[in-house]
Amino acid sequence: MNETGFHRFQQGQSRYIHQTRPESKSVLSTINSQRDENGFTLVELLIVVTILPLIIGALSLGIISVFSLQSSVSNRVTDTADAQMVSADFSNDVQAAVYLTTDATSSPQCGAGTGIQLLAMESVLNQQTGNFQTVVSYVSVPVTSGATTTYSLKRLSCVNGSTTPSNVSTLAYDLPSSTFNLVTSNQVVQVVCETGAAASDCSNTTRQWTQNFVSAAEISTVTLNVTAPTTSYNYDLVASPAVSSSFNSGGSALPSAASCESTAASTGPYAGQLCFIDFSGLTQADLSIADDSNGSSTCYNMSVVVQGAYLMHFCLSYTSTNTTVGLVPSAIPSDTDAGLGNTVYPGIGGKPALYMNQIIGTTNFSLTLSKIYVVNASTGLKATGWGLVSADAETTNSGETLQWTSDIPLTVINDTEAGYSGLDGDACGLSGSGTATVTCTGVPTPSLPASPVFTGAAMVEATSTTSAPTTLTITTNNYEAFAFGMMLP
Repeated sequence: MNETGFHRFQQGQSRYIHQTRPESKSVLSTINSQRDENGFTLVELLIVVTILPLIIGALSLGIISVFSLQSSVSNRVTDTADAQMVSADFSNDVQAAVYLTTDATSSPQCGAGTGIQLLAMESVLNQQTGNFQTVVSYVSVPVTSGATTTYSLKRLSCVNGSTTPSNVSTLAYDLPSSTFNLVTSNQVVQVVCETGAAASDCSNTTRQWTQNFVSAAEISTVTLNVTAPTTSYNYDLVASPAVSSSFNSGGSALPSAASCESTAASTGPYAGQLCFIDFSGLTQADLSIADDSNGSSTCYNMSVVVQGAYLMHFCLSYTSTNTTVGLVPSAIPSDTDAGLGNTVYPGIGGKPALYMNQIIGTTNFSLTLSKIYVVNASTGLKATGWGLVSADAETTNSGETLQWTSDIPLTVINDTEAGYSGLDGDACGLSGSGTATVTCTGVPTPSLPASPVFTGAAMVEATSTTSAPTTLTITTNNYEAFAFGMMLP
């Protein structure tokens, strides 16, 4: 090293290297260290304290809005899902219905006592037995949670003629109690009759469906209105019965079908075209339901398989001024002197007559077939061109009367036997043919020996080219037997 502080190096090396001096803190480091120790200024703190709550509040409001929106969307999605679920079942059930009612206490009823019935539909008719296989009831069921009570809409399904539900599904939740009020239930389910429907079967004024089952063939639309109170979500479901398919895919809990005994192998007017309803299957329990002597408007639903080609439905009822006088099914002839079964249509099987079960003085007795309806068994379409026939199945003697009344004109069937003059042999004097009321007045038969067999039977037919009969009533003031049949198209 020379006096200048630098080392001298050999040839080929770097000539000079700067002498390393002791380390010392820079001025900049010292300044930064001092600043770190000083913290935030007052202005900075004021800015943070002012702005931070605004940011946190905005974030909180956003989060609350998201949660609120989530609840609303969830309720709306639930309501929409309910509506879709109800719609799928409701449309199918109404389309398959053969009979329906909004009567909360109807019979039959699927799962009676489960809740308040809003709508009941019967479908799936077994054409071999005549049983309607399915009964569907839409009911409102209260659901209590603490002090809060809401209502759910449930669908109860009964099959094979049973009234015990085989399937229960909840279609909608959180429904208002007012919607399912028994008194105002007709506002929930609205029914509109077909234009031109028989007033005795379906009337928008009388509203028979609120009291009993009515034929779905006479119904134009069925509307179900639902409002969910939590979201005020409202929807209407509208469906129409498809009678043309209901008898093939759907049906109701009516009793087993009766048969219709053919007259093809017998003799009489329209033999082969006429058949008589066989009442053999009626029990006393069934007939007690048909007893309407107390004015309760009850009747017994029946189905009749007509030679495999048609299905006849009607409701049977009777009234008697003597409560001990009822009906029993009977073979014909029901009386040894009766014309029906002896000289007119001999050899008819089964029990095609309903006989008053005892003689007790003078008894005014009335027998009615109502809600009469006939469909084609293969298509389910309403049948046309058929006639309802009724006959005196016993004898109408001097001092006795038998009277038929229908909602369309009645025609006396001429079954005059050879050798006897006058309409219907010597059965009785008939009047009123061509009107809605025909009367059979008993007359003596002086030209015949004592206790003769009558040579004819008083018979009437209700038929029309424009409308079919829906009601036929027979009234008598004495001991009688009655027969009913169908004139094939």
